[in-house]
Amino acid sequence: MSSPYEIAFEIGKVYDRRTQIHEPFGGSRQSGISPSAKAPAVFIFTGDSGEQFGYTDRYDEFGVFHYTGEGQVGDMLLRGGNKAILEHASNGASLHLFKALGKRAGKSLGQQYMGEFVCADHVWRDGPDRNGATRRIIQFHLLPIDRVNEAVVDEATGTPLPSSLTEARALALNATSSREGSDASTAVRRIYQRSAQVKHYVLLRAAGRCESCGKDAPFIRKDGTPYLEPHHINRLSDGGLDHPKFVGAVCPTCHREIHYGERGAEKNEQLRTYVERLEHGIWV
Repeated sequence: MSSPYEIAFEIGKVYDRRTQIHEPFGGSRQSGISPSAKAPAVFIFTGDSGEQFGYTDRYDEFGVFHYTGEGQVGDMLLRGGNKAILEHASNGASLHLFKALGKRAGKSLGQQYMGEFVCADHVWRDGPDRNGATRRIIQFHLLPIDRVNEAVVDEATGTPLPSSLTEARALALNATSSREGSDASTAVRRIYQRSAQVKHYVLLRAAGRCESCGKDAPFIRKDGTPYLEPHHINRLSDGGLDHPKFVGAVCPTCHREIHYGERGAEKNEQLRTYVERLEHGIWV
């Protein structure tokens, strides 16, 4: 796979789908949901043209984006692109949302990048298919990744987290599965809690030592725990939700070097290998 550091779209900028999205990263050029064939990413596309098929994508008052799954005839199914969204966290894949700007004189006006998102949950509702028949439609609740930062996660755990590594890992693995929800009003807090569970397990796993350089944490936090920072190995951004095998606990120096250093990509791949071996060695 290509390095995730090559995925660097700018929010608000317009891209050509064929040459700037699919040629570098692969994936279907026609589907509304297009998993990359070359990088840990899923590209999703929205636009006004889908409303006739029940695709009513929108932001709500909570800042949650309601994204309609794929499938134009009959009930939608949890497979293909829909499954890719549901399992993006457990697969370590980032979600990148684009909005089609329509066409002029038969020519596409491009795809405007709306940012990276995380899937909080999904709901089912009734709506028309391409032939006008009523069918079951899946709607994903997506939260912009910059809404899920570590400070907010620390403040929004809601319930005590276990001190047992085994129990913490069980919670973390369960958190990576997107479940059926009820309404978007609870999606934000749900994703905070799930992200906190993954972060808690990864920090317990590190046991106070940076998983990149192997040195002790630089200081002890006010709550008495060693200070390390979660790093999302497959993404440019940190925060959000990933499977524990794609998140490392690193010291601030290694964290900054991975993101900004000359050897950042190399250190990131070394961390990936270490975490994969560690997870396999502990639990398999």
